[in-house]
Amino acid sequence: MDIIRVKNTSYSKYEECLLRRDNLRKEAHQYQMEYIRVFGDLITKSFEKKIECIRKKKMIAYCQRQVNMGKEVNAARLDDYIAREMAEYQQELESMIDDVKAVRNSEQISASDYEKIRKIYYKLVRMIHPDMHPELADDDIIKDYWQRIVIAYTYNQLKDLEELQLLVTSYLQKKGVEEVDIEIEDLEDKIIEVEAEIKNILDTNPYLYKWLLKDDTATKRRKQEYLDEIADYEIYSTQLDEVLGMFKIERKLS
Repeated sequence: MDIIRVKNTSYSKYEECLLRRDNLRKEAHQYQMEYIRVFGDLITKSFEKKIECIRKKKMIAYCQRQVNMGKEVNAARLDDYIAREMAEYQQELESMIDDVKAVRNSEQISASDYEKIRKIYYKLVRMIHPDMHPELADDDIIKDYWQRIVIAYTYNQLKDLEELQLLVTSYLQKKGVEEVDIEIEDLEDKIIEVEAEIKNILDTNPYLYKWLLKDDTATKRRKQEYLDEIADYEIYSTQLDEVLGMFKIERKLS
């Protein structure tokens, strides 16, 4: 098996574009984490109030259907129905809470460790990046290594990257991989595709959170937007309670 190497400027540009795209993806992830760190509690609280209103609306709809059919509203059946209907929302809420906790518990890395991570990643990119080495596409071990590399790079796991660098190097040596010169088909088209991906990252969230997080006024305004949203849900929840109170719900004693 041979590692592809192309001695032309297009290859260098392709490699540069891939590295920039992956670095921007990593930056976007970091901005996403910082956004959660700053706004996570408010986002979670807003969603909690939202699903509270959804639950009450579903309860009202259930009660109204029973009344329309001339049936009593049985509390046990209502509870079972609501539990089923709200299970997915509850799971999403719990996932959001877990994400906030994970971000809060994540460690900040030093500048020196960040530089080590970058250098190791760039070296591994040149060795087995799937876009640069299609000849390795069918190698299950390489695919597994690459998935682990992406995760370690995204989450700043220096120790894991160091271990993966050793594993990849050892594996390629055992496979007898050597460097050869070969042309990659449609290289210019691939460069255009990666450049489009780069533009999309730069023009959308979570990368755009970068500017909001750097602006104290914008950050305060966003916090207030979440607080206003929570207040609106609380008002709506109270209104739903009034409607729900109009139904007679039978709770049978055992």
